[in-house]
Amino acid sequence: MASKRRRGALDVRLVAGIVIVILIVAVAALTMRGGEETTTTPATTPVEETTPERTTTPAKTPTETTEETTPATTPKPAKKIKIAVVSDIGGRGDLSFNDMAFKGADEAARDFGVEVVELISKTEQDYLPNLRAAANDPDVKLIIGVGFLLSDALFEVAQEFPDKNFAGIDTYTQSIAMEKLGKPLPNMLDIKFEEHKGSALVGALACLVLANNPDYSHVGMVLGIEIPVLWKFEIGYKWGCDWALKYYENKFGSLPDHLKGKTTKDIVLWTYTGTFSDITKGYEAAKEMYAKGAIAVYNVAGPLGLGINQAVQEIANRLGLDMGPPYWIGVDADQDWINPGFVLASMIKRVDKAVYYATKLVLEGKFREVVEQNNGVLVLGIGTKIGGELAEGISISTLQDLDEFVQMGINAEKLTGKKILPMPPEEIKAKVKQMRESIPSWVWDAVKELEDKIRSGEVEVPLPTSQDEVNKWREILG
Repeated sequence: MASKRRRGALDVRLVAGIVIVILIVAVAALTMRGGEETTTTPATTPVEETTPERTTTPAKTPTETTEETTPATTPKPAKKIKIAVVSDIGGRGDLSFNDMAFKGADEAARDFGVEVVELISKTEQDYLPNLRAAANDPDVKLIIGVGFLLSDALFEVAQEFPDKNFAGIDTYTQSIAMEKLGKPLPNMLDIKFEEHKGSALVGALACLVLANNPDYSHVGMVLGIEIPVLWKFEIGYKWGCDWALKYYENKFGSLPDHLKGKTTKDIVLWTYTGTFSDITKGYEAAKEMYAKGAIAVYNVAGPLGLGINQAVQEIANRLGLDMGPPYWIGVDADQDWINPGFVLASMIKRVDKAVYYATKLVLEGKFREVVEQNNGVLVLGIGTKIGGELAEGISISTLQDLDEFVQMGINAEKLTGKKILPMPPEEIKAKVKQMRESIPSWVWDAVKELEDKIRSGEVEVPLPTSQDEVNKWREILG
């Protein structure tokens, strides 16, 4: 299974939870590739002959950012040490997966006094030289690989440098270790997320909003390449919609007239586009869903979300709308600010917290202890605790956390020199607030109820890990 996943993933990716260039709305949709700001030389010759480009980010002071983070309880080291972040393809400026990782590193620099070494991967051939360059720096104590595709490279380099600590975001390096070595690596931590639970929350939200609006008949979901991590998004979203239909029926006695006699199989439109890079395919898939009456489309395909947003904006322009419906649903970062009023919510995958927690564990001397206790795999989700402390990694976006992610757009403007924010921050927040208040409060209460039940264990969102399990749930949910 691991080898199949690696072959499938190497075609193209910005994954899941995963590597994403997000949608920018303003007068024209701009596609941003933050990785253009920092370059590396692809490794076409042996690794030793390749010199990856790197930058070092100095520790920031609290006045240099407006984000709020977990209060630092870890003493700042007497001697300046470094953490290195090796990006997946794209690098800084994608406003999502990679930017979330760098955001966490910047916050660790601010709170703990470490320096951040950034190594940007332009191609998959850069993974090994970038990881080795980081490990060869005597002051680097933690090397973080961002993304599923770095799994093999991390397996190789972690063995070459047993004195260094390694962490991977969405990686399956320890599965490779178990397959090839029969035991986990003591200096490697795969950090994964409960995307199925977050997807269930936005799936429930979408179908509750649908039930409240007789002008629409479907919700949609555009996915990238069919790889195991995306099964969690797919089945979680469908399951959340199914939960919402049952909730509505129980609360009001029956489904509304426009949904009577329908099940999740009839309501959820979904497609795997087979790509994480062809924006046109995202546009075409979403446009068809909106034409069929989808009130919201969930982006699980990275930069294809730009196409989803284009489809929404065309409808808004044609009908003269300044607020949805229709909507789209963001992923990984809180993307509500990108097109205020037309983003129903975002499924936030806290890659930033994963980087922050890993740094904290290294500084406290607990990293390898946590690796041993968890067999090298740490899963961040709803209600997750590390060493008795709350360390959650999945949530649905709220108005309260919007400021933190608007700052990501501000930082991207400084980085790229391009206009990113569609309007001033205070106007963004006002419009998002207006949109949320246009939705009945019982809808938000229902989503919170589902979150509480997931947190307490009262309900369990399915977690498919094989093709057979996915097929079983597709038989049930469509």
